[in-house]
Amino acid sequence: MAQAADSYAELVLRQKARPLWVRVLTASGTFVYRKPMGAFGSLLVIFFITLAIFAPMISPYEVGRIDLRNSLAGPSADYWLGTDDVGHDVLTRLIWGARLSVSIGFGAVLASTIVATMLGVFSAYSGGWVDMAIGRFIDAWIALPDLIILITILGIVRRTEVNLTWAMVVALALSRYAGVTRIYRSAVIELRNRPYVEAAEASGANMVRVMRSHIFPNVLPLIIVTSTTAVPLAILAEASLSFLGFGPAGEPSWGQMLSVDGREFFRKQPMLALAPGAAIGLSVFGFNMFGDALRDILDPRLRGEGR
Repeated sequence: MAQAADSYAELVLRQKARPLWVRVLTASGTFVYRKPMGAFGSLLVIFFITLAIFAPMISPYEVGRIDLRNSLAGPSADYWLGTDDVGHDVLTRLIWGARLSVSIGFGAVLASTIVATMLGVFSAYSGGWVDMAIGRFIDAWIALPDLIILITILGIVRRTEVNLTWAMVVALALSRYAGVTRIYRSAVIELRNRPYVEAAEASGANMVRVMRSHIFPNVLPLIIVTSTTAVPLAILAEASLSFLGFGPAGEPSWGQMLSVDGREFFRKQPMLALAPGAAIGLSVFGFNMFGDALRDILDPRLRGEGR
């Protein structure tokens, strides 16, 4: 037994002694082998994030450039995906639409995750009337239809000078945080009865220290997984709202491209609908596959299952 423990300790030390790039490469190879669909999804995620970050450098033309002489032109050497009814390059608008969708998706998930984590951890660990008050408020908020909340907020904001992009981030965050708060609260309630938490409390650690050092690190994998799987839902919600006409006016959006040009000029220029539709589908698929693989890796009960 002692020899086995020594051998394991030597193996761990040998692995830690390897260069960082070797460890990253080994972990990446293991991930690709065990979760090929998750690896494919991660490539799609990296692809769309790259488009969003480097849109000004990647796009072949300026986003507002108009070429009326080539309006509704099909794919060509100058315009790989053709143009719309006023001569905008479809590929350029598609790339800039990725920036809007990814920004709103990540922004909404980040904001809702921060609020849900604070409420869920504090509510479950505090207990008593605090937990009851927060719980009843969350129950009442969940009873409200998400679509009504989104349309009401964006309908009011459209009549003001508030930035619609930020308003959409806030609206989507408000539609998500309540349900996630209940998930985090349930996880914290289960962690509260663990021996290491009771030992920390018995040693005199205050509530803030216990939550920071013992509760939050153990809830973090759940937070990562739920956030990863929520991003495609936020992207899909943004596209749906833009399709209905509640998106930021004047900014390229996949949903807006489908709604305005895609429906009206689809028969003459099919790429006006096919290109944004494919972008929405691939981005949602990529984030879902990556989120599922990440869940399997971070949850010990699911390791080794599925592809």
